[in-house]
Amino acid sequence: MALTWSARFGFGRAQTSSRTYRVGYLGYTEATAPDEVDGWPAFVQRLGELGFVEGHNLALLSRYAEGHDERYADFAAEFARLGVDLVVVASGTAARAVMTVSPATPIVTVAVPDPVRAGLIASLARPGGRVTGISNLADDLTPKRIELLKAAVPSVRKMAFARCPGCALSAGESAAQVDARYAQYAAAARALGMDLLPLNVNAASDFLAARAIVHRERPDALLIGATQINVALRTEWLALAAEQRLPVMAPYRGFGAMLSYGPDFVAIYRRAAEFVALILNGANPAETPMEQPTKFELVVNLKLAHAAGLEIPQALLLRADAVIR
Repeated sequence: MALTWSARFGFGRAQTSSRTYRVGYLGYTEATAPDEVDGWPAFVQRLGELGFVEGHNLALLSRYAEGHDERYADFAAEFARLGVDLVVVASGTAARAVMTVSPATPIVTVAVPDPVRAGLIASLARPGGRVTGISNLADDLTPKRIELLKAAVPSVRKMAFARCPGCALSAGESAAQVDARYAQYAAAARALGMDLLPLNVNAASDFLAARAIVHRERPDALLIGATQINVALRTEWLALAAEQRLPVMAPYRGFGAMLSYGPDFVAIYRRAAEFVALILNGANPAETPMEQPTKFELVVNLKLAHAAGLEIPQALLLRADAVIR
C-alpha cells in the first residue's frame, strides 16, 4: 500500500541536499502514550527508509503536554523560534496552537479526530491550508468497543465510561451534539442489557471524583474513551481497574488493558512519515488529501483476564487480531 501511495504522489527518497531538516512533534505524554510506544519507532524507521535519517539530515524535536493542553502554545512558539520545517501533531489542540503561532508552518496530523469539524481543514479530499495527514474515527468506534467488552464479559450489567465532554466541546461540537453522542452510546449499552455510567474527566484533577464514583457505584467493567486526558491518566485508570478487578476496554493496543480495539498505530505512524517526506520534498499540504485509518485491531490480553478471574469466550478469541497469553 505504501508503494502505491508513494507512486500516486510522486515521492521516493529524500531529495539530494546538504541541509538538515527540523521536524517538531507535539505529543501527549513522553514515552508512555500508548499510540506512541510502538508508533514512534515505526515513524522514525519509515522516515529513514525514505531518506530522512535522524542525526544525518533530520533533527526530530519532541515535546509533550503531559495532560496540560496549555503547554502546546509555548511549544509551538519554541518551534517557531527554532525554525522547524514541519510539525507533527497528535491532537487538534496541538494543531491549533501551531496554526496560531506560525500559520505558514506545515502540519501533519496523527489520528486527529474529525479535522473538518475541528476547523483544521476544509475537507479531507482538499485540506486547503497547511494541515494534512491522518484523521481518526475514534468517536465512531465507541459503540463497537461497548459491544466487544460485553462479548468478552457477558455478565456485565453496569459499564463505567471514562469520557471527556470538554474535549469534544473544545473540538467544535455543541453541548447538544455532545449530549446526543452520549445518548447514542447509552442506547447501544442498553440494547445489550447494560447501563452506562459516565465518568466525566475533562482534566487530570477530575480523576479523584471519577474514582469515588467507581467506588460508590461499583460498575462491572470500565470503558476508556479515546481522549488525550485518558492517555495522560493511563496509569491511574489501569491501577483503579486492577484494584476493583474490573475488565477494561481501551482504545489502543499500547494502553496495556485487558481488551483494546482501535486503529493500528504502527501503520498510522508509518503513513504519517510518508506525509512528512512528501511535504519536505516540496508537496503542498493544501492539495494533499487527508486519509483515515484503514486497519483496526482487536487485542485480548489473557494474562490480565486470568488475573481478574475471567475466562474470555472462545468465539471472541477467534475474532481477535492478537491474543497475549
